[in-house]
Amino acid sequence: MTVVLVSALAGCGRSQWPEPPPVDQAQYQKTYAEWRDGQQETAAYAIRILGIWPLQDGDTPFGADPSLPIVLPAAAAPGRAGVFRRAGEKVTVIPAPGAPLRTADGASVTGPAEIDNELALGSVHLQVIDMGKGRRFVSAADDNHPALENLPMVETYPLDARWRVAARFDAFDAPKPVRVPDVRGGVVDFFARGQLVFKVNEQELRLTALGEPESSELFVMFKDETNGSTTFGGYRLLSAAVVPNGEWTVLDFNLAGNPPCAYSSYTTCPLPPPENRLTVAIEAGEKRFPAAQELSHQ
Repeated sequence: MTVVLVSALAGCGRSQWPEPPPVDQAQYQKTYAEWRDGQQETAAYAIRILGIWPLQDGDTPFGADPSLPIVLPAAAAPGRAGVFRRAGEKVTVIPAPGAPLRTADGASVTGPAEIDNELALGSVHLQVIDMGKGRRFVSAADDNHPALENLPMVETYPLDARWRVAARFDAFDAPKPVRVPDVRGGVVDFFARGQLVFKVNEQELRLTALGEPESSELFVMFKDETNGSTTFGGYRLLSAAVVPNGEWTVLDFNLAGNPPCAYSSYTTCPLPPPENRLTVAIEAGEKRFPAAQELSHQ
């Protein structure tokens, strides 16, 4: 949920620090519940992931045989289900004879086929991921993953109005292209739009905000003093509405959520900018997910 402070507040001068505008409590509770549901869906999706494997040029076999590079559950796949064949940017799947490989729309794959969508093998879904810079991975997720049977609910700090804070947007002269490292050893291209300046316990803090040049929304990846104890060891995500340079928006840390790598080590998350390490404990938003095989990073 993003809220923009009225532009008239900018006229109060930079020495004034406004309070965030009030919200309709019924609508706010609805937005908060929808946000929690979204985080639960992300957790359920990530927990299903069985693995992620790099694709090099040549053949990469897959199936239930534990000696293969890509090992899938025996309940869903034969010992050898086929191979992924990579030739430069092109990836082709070649099914083994009789392997029940299907396309996303249910059509059987009986011969070599270039992959442009998801593949299914029983309850397992296979996907080729293009991470740019020549990097290709195969990811597999199982709809019958045993962890889904007793999936815990996401945990959050109690809602607290003091964690809705006014933030001044100090925009850069122009969006800056930045290359952000990711958890797989590569980089992801973003645009840095400016910095969000806010106060916690009277301490002035800043977070670099990312977003596409024409987007109406900013997002931040931030670390704080709760990481690794009550919250995910990596970072959390937060969004805010874009406002003109020098005007005020709202950072609502009650809606600070975990990235997918908080739920599974088989995900592909970017890393937060080094300057987005806060020296305070943000005791709001989503907590560490119970029993997750999280991909923790600094």
